[in-house]
Formats: sequence, C-alpha cells, structure tokens
Amino acid sequence: MTTSTAATISRILACAMVSLGVLASAASAGTDDKLRAMLPAKVRDSGALNIAISLAYPPMEYSDAGSTDLKGADIDMAKEVADRLGLKPNFQNVEFPQLITSVTTGRADMIWTAFSDLTERQTQLDFIDYFQTGNQLYSMVKNQETIKSVKDLCGKAVAVATGTSWVGLVERVGKETCTQGSPLTVLQLPTEAEHILQMKQDRAQASIMGFEGILELQKQKPGEFYTIGDLLEPGHYGIAFAKDSGDLQKAVKATLEAMKADGTYVAILDHYGLKNAAVPEFTVNAGR
Repeated sequence: MTTSTAATISRILACAMVSLGVLASAASAGTDDKLRAMLPAKVRDSGALNIAISLAYPPMEYSDAGSTDLKGADIDMAKEVADRLGLKPNFQNVEFPQLITSVTTGRADMIWTAFSDLTERQTQLDFIDYFQTGNQLYSMVKNQETIKSVKDLCGKAVAVATGTSWVGLVERVGKETCTQGSPLTVLQLPTEAEHILQMKQDRAQASIMGFEGILELQKQKPGEFYTIGDLLEPGHYGIAFAKDSGDLQKAVKATLEAMKADGTYVAILDHYGLKNAAVPEFTVNAGR
C-alpha cells in the first residue's frame, strides 16, 4: 500500500466515522504533508497552532459543567485543521474585548470563536468566512404576551455581551425604533448566563445573540425562550488573522477546502445541528 493510498483510505474512514456522529477530532485524517508545507516556518517549527477563543457560546465553543474539556463546532473544526497541518491546537480562552489584541500582539495565531467578519475589523485583521449566521433578539416566555415585537422593547433593557458587535447593533435598533422619551437601554454583561439571570430578575427584558446560540438554548431549555422580530444583519463568522500572516491564512483556507471536499466540514456542523450554516465557498474578507 502506498503512502497516498493509505492517506486516502484514512480520510474515507474519517468521514464515515464523523457521519455516524463521532467527533471529527476523534476521526482525524492525519497530517497532510502538502498542506503542512504551506505553513510559515515559524508556525511549522513551533509544533503548535495558538487559537484564541472566548467561552462560553454553545454550540460553537463551550465545556460541560464540571469539565474543562472543550466542545463545539469551532473547537472540532480547529482541531481537525491543526491535525491535518501536523500541529497541536493550543486554545487560549480570553475575554471577548481582548480577542483582537491577542492576535495583533502575536500571543495567538488566529481567532476562531464565533467572531463576525465586519469591515471595521478588517483594518486590523484578515478573515476566512466559514459560517453563515445572523443576529436575533430573544426573551423568556414570561414576556411573550407583552413583548411581541422590537418596538415593545422601547423603554426596556436588553442584555448584550460586552465588547461585541451586538452592542452597536442593539443601540442602532433602539435609535431607529424608539423615541427619546422611551429609549431602549443596553446593559452590557460578559456572559449568556448573566444575561439570562438579568431576564429572570426582570432587570433586562431581552437579550441578543447569533441564531445558532438561540437554537442551542431552546434545545437545552425547551419552552423557556422565544425570538423577537426578524433575523438582524445576516453575515458570516470568520477565522481572523493578523494582517501579516498571509501564508498561515492560506494554509488554513486550503485545509478547510480539503475538509469541505471530503465531507468533514459539513459533518462537523451537522453533528451540532448546524448543517444549514455551511458556506458554499470559503471567502476572504467578505464581511459587511
């Protein structure tokens, strides 16, 4: 059996295992020498791929209660990319507002954590767009009779993740929808758990996140949450790199394309119920 034949069989078996519900990291296709050769020498010689993430945002990146094991669609895709490049994934959990700095200062090689590709971020970063998303306001069902539309949030508070693009979005929606006499208040808090607590205590009447996060929340807590209004600002999550990391970005993009070609990319998304979020192609800096 030749090396190329063995590699092909390995990939076929990997895809079959993933399609049966096995996590992609456990069904890895192994190192691809051609892809590995594309890496900049500094990264290749280090043996590690340093990936900045911001926990927790299921189903994209999270860990179960009492466990430090990372899970999620982003985690599994990043592990698979690192494995095919012959690198060990080193996940660095940082506060969301510090993500860009972690890459521009070189502490991390990339950001891979449900991070929106936005034109204003492209002044510092380059993106590979890999996931179709959109933002959605939501609330607890106890508010369903009184809050039926975005306009019903005027005079109320919306809990928003600190430092995210959702802050500006909610502020803009409030200005476009509400009057000065009955403004929409933005309450910035770091985590989804804190947002939910504020809604339970009626200090906030709604929150916002990507539709995939709300789907996961509704799956984990059926009958407790509902969505408000239409999907806002459809766009993409992107893997973000510093502006001077061209070879690394090209190597990661080529690896994703190989994963898409052999079915692993879609299988990972499908494992988390996110198959419809797959992109038809991996674009660069195509954010709004």
